Amino acid sequence: MFCLLNPQDQHTDAICSVNYNSSDIMYVTGSKKGYKLWDSVSNQCITTFEKAHDSAEVCSAIFSKNSKYILSRGKDSVAKLWELSTGRTLVRYTGAGLSGRQVHRTQAVSHHTEDYVLLPHERTISLCCRDSRTAERRNLLPLGRSTIVRCIVHSPTNPGFLTCSDGLRARFRYRTSTTD
Repeated sequence: MFCLLNPQDQHTDAICSVNYNSSDIMYVTGSKKGYKLWDSVSNQCITTFEKAHDSAEVCSAIFSKNSKYILSRGKDSVAKLWELSTGRTLVRYTGAGLSGRQVHRTQAVSHHTEDYVLLPHERTISLCCRDSRTAERRNLLPLGRSTIVRCIVHSPTNPGFLTCSDGLRARFRYRTSTTD
C-alpha cells in the first residue's frame, strides 16, 4: 500500500496518467485538475502544476529523455512542453488546427529523437506531427482507422509507433526517412 507523507499532496480528483522518468528518480501524475511531480525515493511531491491545461483535464504527462521537460496533453486539445526548472510552458502544440475540446483522453508523445511531437487528432482520426521546437505543423498522417486513437506509444530507439483504438486492434507504424 502506498501512503503519502503529506496528505495535502494528494490529488483531489481522478488520476489519469502516471509516468516515470528514465532514471526512475521522479514520476509525474496527471489528474483532472493538473499534474504533480514526485520524488520516487521519498514519495514527496516536488511541485504541483494546477490547472496545467486551464480548466481542462490532463490526459497525459511524460518526461523528456533528459528529464528536464514534461510534455503534457489536455482535453483542451493542446499539448504543452513544460520546463521543470522554471515551471513555465515553453511551447504549445495544437492538433490538426481545428478548435474545440477533446471528448476522449489521448496522449501526446515525442518522436524517438525528440525532434517532433505526435498528437492523435480526435475529429480527423489522423496523427498531427509538429516540430518540437517551433510547433510548426510538419505532417498530418492518416491512421487508416475508423475510430479515434485512445493510446499511442512511440519507440524510444526508432521511428516506430503503436496506436490503439476502439476498433479492437493495435496498429504498428514504422516511418522510414525520405530524402529530397
